Amino acid sequence: MVFAGLMLCLASLSSGARILAWYAMPAKSHHIAFQPILRALAERGHKIDFYTTITMKDPPANIRVIELPSFMSAGGGPNLNFKEFGDLASPLVSTIMYKMGMGGNDMIASSPEFQKLMSSDEKYDLVLGEFLFVNENSVALMHKFKVPGIATQPLGDCAWVNEIAGLPDNPSYMVDWKSLFTGRMNFFQRLYNAYTTVITNVVSYYFVTFPLQAQMDRMFNYTGWETRPRLPMLMSDLALILVNTHHSVGYPYPKAPHVKEVGGAFIGPNKPLPKDLQTYLDAAKEGVIYFSLGSVVDPVQFVEDGSFVEFVNAFKKLKQNILWKWRDGVELPKVEAPNIKFSPWVPQQDVLAHNKTILFVTHGGLLSMMEAVHFGVPLVGIGVFGDQRKNVEFMNAAGFGVGLDVHDLKEPTISKAINEVLNDPKYRTEMLRRQALFTDRPMKPLDEAVYWVEYVLKHGKALQPASARMPFYQLYMLDIFAALGAVLLLAVNAVRKLACALLSLCCGKAASRSTIESKKKR
Repeated sequence: MVFAGLMLCLASLSSGARILAWYAMPAKSHHIAFQPILRALAERGHKIDFYTTITMKDPPANIRVIELPSFMSAGGGPNLNFKEFGDLASPLVSTIMYKMGMGGNDMIASSPEFQKLMSSDEKYDLVLGEFLFVNENSVALMHKFKVPGIATQPLGDCAWVNEIAGLPDNPSYMVDWKSLFTGRMNFFQRLYNAYTTVITNVVSYYFVTFPLQAQMDRMFNYTGWETRPRLPMLMSDLALILVNTHHSVGYPYPKAPHVKEVGGAFIGPNKPLPKDLQTYLDAAKEGVIYFSLGSVVDPVQFVEDGSFVEFVNAFKKLKQNILWKWRDGVELPKVEAPNIKFSPWVPQQDVLAHNKTILFVTHGGLLSMMEAVHFGVPLVGIGVFGDQRKNVEFMNAAGFGVGLDVHDLKEPTISKAINEVLNDPKYRTEMLRRQALFTDRPMKPLDEAVYWVEYVLKHGKALQPASARMPFYQLYMLDIFAALGAVLLLAVNAVRKLACALLSLCCGKAASRSTIESKKKR
């Protein structure tokens, strides 16, 4: 029996696919969202070459990790005030992010790991990676290895991704990930939403068509690259797009057949808490409020602008215990508050799963919101930059939390929001409803992600709609409208000429009749 099981396991491994995974964006949250999919594929017997700017801890035996240089670790990360960055107009945000991504690509292009890959004759069955978030030109890997491609998308409600997928946004009710509007907009909001949607797509297309295309031609040089289609056509040829979202934490929008929601695939089984945290949470008679700014927002900026003191003053007045995640290596100001515990590392899922955790004060990141919904913990959201403000606006409108203005983080405002969520049961009631929506699925999101990846391995681009590869003018029926407009103009012109001819004829007859009558009178 043991021998049969061993042989079955070996057979599974030997029949596994060869997958090239490409994750060049050095954003920790993006890797948290999708590394579990790679692990699950490895457990199914697939062999993966994982090119990444953020390493994987304890990778399985059949995942070979190849580390790429990161502009973040090299000190070339964005020198931004995140609050000010969050205030920028949507097209400008896209411009800055694309420039950052291109700078990172230049670093990767000169690395020996990348040069070796370009000269490699490895045989792969699939390419999988973050291809639609400022790294679009890496879809050239599909062409090099002549295999289908799957993109993982860290953000939901992305107008650019929907455009590439062949089912463009309808701005009358669909909002992009940087928008603060909800699904119900008045006339002027719809007008502005249409403007930002069009401009964002135009800016994205400009960067894809020109700078990223030029960079791809310099960077991805391999035997046969001259036959490669232009970048927009390559991007549109994806077999599958796995999106890190779910309608319980966003708006229910239509999706193209090859776009699948797998939000929450990163949420795993609960693990025991470290002893100090377990003791701290267990001993909290009035419950615990957990506070985290995520993995990107720099807490130093909150100290410098005074927000840190305002939060401390608000927390000191509460009877609940506060567990505050503080980034390791960042100097902690002196705090005299017996109910506040700072910790450089917090297993967030396991803290949210604890029955003493009654509130989560969050920066509004999508992963944090999904974890809170999964475990049914109401929220107070700040929304610093990126999609965080949209997430907090949705949370506020949906009623499972209260949002704070990042520019008005004063003790009275913070205290009011916290006490409102703690004391009004409607927030917990709505959060439990959202929890039911989030967890009520035909299969777990991680299993669904693996299922669709293996579906592509078996069936290729069967889900890809024809609209994904249509030229812009065909997708929006501009040629049809142009033809109908031409016919209409021809018809109007013909009617005008006919009317003129008839008028001329009538006038001519009238003139002739008048002349004849004039002669008779003489």
